[in-house]
Amino acid sequence: MIRVNIKVNMKKSLVLLLLVLLVGCGTPNRSQVGAILGGATTTSSCVAMGVNDPYSIGACAVFGAFAGAEIMYNSDYDVHYATFVDHLNTSPSKTSYTNWYNMKTRNSGIIKTNSSYLRGPIKCKDYSSTVDITNNWPLVGIGGVNRREVFGTVCQMPDGQWKELHYNG
Repeated sequence: MIRVNIKVNMKKSLVLLLLVLLVGCGTPNRSQVGAILGGATTTSSCVAMGVNDPYSIGACAVFGAFAGAEIMYNSDYDVHYATFVDHLNTSPSKTSYTNWYNMKTRNSGIIKTNSSYLRGPIKCKDYSSTVDITNNWPLVGIGGVNRREVFGTVCQMPDGQWKELHYNG
């Protein structure tokens, strides 16, 4: 009887957690996805290890949600994107490179602008970008190496934002 109540309470808790996280948002951001995946992973791990106390299971879910949100928020993909935009804003008109490396995760990336030119009043740049990120997420099918090279053309709009015109990746 206790086992059935724990499963029912766990299902209700997960549904409630999902509803709370998804209320008021169209598409969840990466932090929200990380919180959901982290909470679900640690909750199922605790139950699989034989934890029966609902408070302990709840603590597992909360810890996992915070850890998952933190992992997804401080992503090396964000570092790469920020470095990419900084390079676009500060690189000269000729070929130039910017590298980044995270000593903690050992992930890295290279951004190269090949040329800079004007299309009317709009500044455009041809680029190539190599990213080498190994995800250390403890879920089946989510981890692994993401090594890819992409290239394309971006143009800076009058409001200062860069817009992708041509992309191959």
